[in-house]
Amino acid sequence: MWKQYKTFFARFRFIGYVLMIAGIYLIVNGIKDYAEQSRQNDWLTTQATVTDVSSHVVRSHGSGNRSSTYYTLVYEYTVNGENYTGKSGQLSSPRLVGDVITVKYDPEAPEESTTTLSPHTRDLVVLLVLGTAIAAVGVYLSGVIGLVRELLQKGRTGKPNESVSKTDTGFDSSAIAKIPAKQWVPRLAAWLLAFAAVVLFVKFFLTSNIASPDEFRNAAVSAGYAAADSTEDLRESWGVGSMLSRSVSVYESSLRLDLCKMDSADSCRRLYAGMTLPITGEVTESNTLSHQVYAVDTPTNFSAKICIGQMLLYVFTTQEDKADVLAFLESVGYWDE
Repeated sequence: MWKQYKTFFARFRFIGYVLMIAGIYLIVNGIKDYAEQSRQNDWLTTQATVTDVSSHVVRSHGSGNRSSTYYTLVYEYTVNGENYTGKSGQLSSPRLVGDVITVKYDPEAPEESTTTLSPHTRDLVVLLVLGTAIAAVGVYLSGVIGLVRELLQKGRTGKPNESVSKTDTGFDSSAIAKIPAKQWVPRLAAWLLAFAAVVLFVKFFLTSNIASPDEFRNAAVSAGYAAADSTEDLRESWGVGSMLSRSVSVYESSLRLDLCKMDSADSCRRLYAGMTLPITGEVTESNTLSHQVYAVDTPTNFSAKICIGQMLLYVFTTQEDKADVLAFLESVGYWDE
């Protein structure tokens, strides 16, 4: 029994060390970023044009296995007749290619620029508070307090205080020993496994039957449609830059289909939310765990936008051809009656 609890304490001690290091990292990183931004206070401002935008996903392997999407902008600006290119990162929302933004540049080295126009005091405070809280929890869990107390006592008396347990972890061992670990540990593990199973089911199974751009193009050709790669055309006309990884389109006199694979699910959802359809009429909308569909019917035309994971589909056709088009979309996994 004691061996089981000793292992339990050791795990908490390890978690404490990890939290302590993470908290210190947040504090140091916050101070470093704020100092760098303060150094740029006397830089000059100018207008820049966004030339590309992309996104990347940062996954946290802690509780809940959460992920965050950040956007990177590439922009061009001119100083004294010379053109320069800059790049920003870790933005929480994107801008479109062609957008004009304000940047700062170093007058002594114009090639150095930033989209941060003033020091982010709020970010510094958040990182300091969060880092201190995480580090404090880590210190407590790791047993550092008990170790420091023991060393101080040893310095005063020449030997450790015997009242401090040699395996002190910062916890009351007798209180922890009363926790029925055999009851709550399996239950917690079961809940975590169930949650992970739901996430994997939604992420992989519910979206696994949709066609990739190449499969979509092959299916369209087999169905008698003229399909071609449209990646560069849509990147330019939609202003989405590198957020659009690949696209295949069908252009005919009464039909347009644009299947786009975005570089992240977040960029796909944002483009879906911002996309407007060319007609107004009777609206049909559906939002599930894996699909978002917004469709509009008029007496003569049908249009829709569909978002599934990283895949975005735009549809425009006539009411006369609607049934055939939806049958095709159903065959490639993008429509479900």
